[in-house]
Amino acid sequence: MPITIAHLFLKPARHQPVVEQSAITLTTGVGIAGDIHAHKLSPRQVLVTLAAQLDALAVAPGALYENLVITGAAPADFRPGSAIVIGDAEIRLTMYCEPCQRIAPLVGNLAAVVERRGILGVVAHGGTLRTGDTVTLVPGRYAPLPDSVQQKFCNFVATVPRGRVVRYRDITMAMGVDDSFIRALPGYIKRHLDAGLPLHRIVNGRGQLLAALPQQASKLASEGVPSDVAVDLDSFLWQG
Repeated sequence: MPITIAHLFLKPARHQPVVEQSAITLTTGVGIAGDIHAHKLSPRQVLVTLAAQLDALAVAPGALYENLVITGAAPADFRPGSAIVIGDAEIRLTMYCEPCQRIAPLVGNLAAVVERRGILGVVAHGGTLRTGDTVTLVPGRYAPLPDSVQQKFCNFVATVPRGRVVRYRDITMAMGVDDSFIRALPGYIKRHLDAGLPLHRIVNGRGQLLAALPQQASKLASEGVPSDVAVDLDSFLWQG
C-alpha cells in the first residue's frame, strides 16, 4: 500500500485552529511558509501524524494541530530520526510531540496520547507538498534529538557561534520546549558553568548580561561584541 498525504494544514497564528490546505510550501531550514512555527532555530517546524493514529484516537484530521496527515505508513517506521521524502522535499523527524492541555478535551486521558499525537520535524529540503502526493518514509536516516532536556540545552548552546548571542527565549525555542521553561534556564546555566560551554553568549531578553556568568563582558569583547550595558541585539543576535 503506498504512503500518501491525506491532509495538509497551516497554522497561521497562535491560539488559532489550523486551516486545511490543498498545498503547502516548505522552506529549507525554516518550515512551512506562512505557518506560525516557521523559524530557523525551532525543531518543531512541522508536525506529522498518521491517519491510523487519528482513527484510533477518534479525532478528526487537524484536531491535534498537525500539519501533515499521512496514510499507509507502518507505525514501526514512523519515529524520530526517520525522514519523510516527497519529491525533492524532505522532512527530518526530530521528536515526539508531547500531549498538552489544549487537546485534553478531545482525548480525555493525555497518557493515551503519549507518542501518538504525532512527530515533530524540521525541513531538510524545501519544496511544495500537495494532498495525494506519494511519500517515502526512510527509517533511521537521522539521529533523533535527545530525550533529555538538559542534553538539548547543552547541544544548542554549543552551536552558538563566536561573536553572537542568544536570549533565553531563543534557547527554549531551539530546545523545543514551552516558553515557561525560561524560568528553569538560570539553574541550567549555573549547573554548567564548568562544562566548557560558551555560556557567555547567553543574554536576557533585553540583551543585558547575566550576573551568574563571571567575566561575561570581557569574554564577549574578545569576540568583538561590545557590552558596556547591554549587547546590541540588532547587530549581534543569532537566530540560526
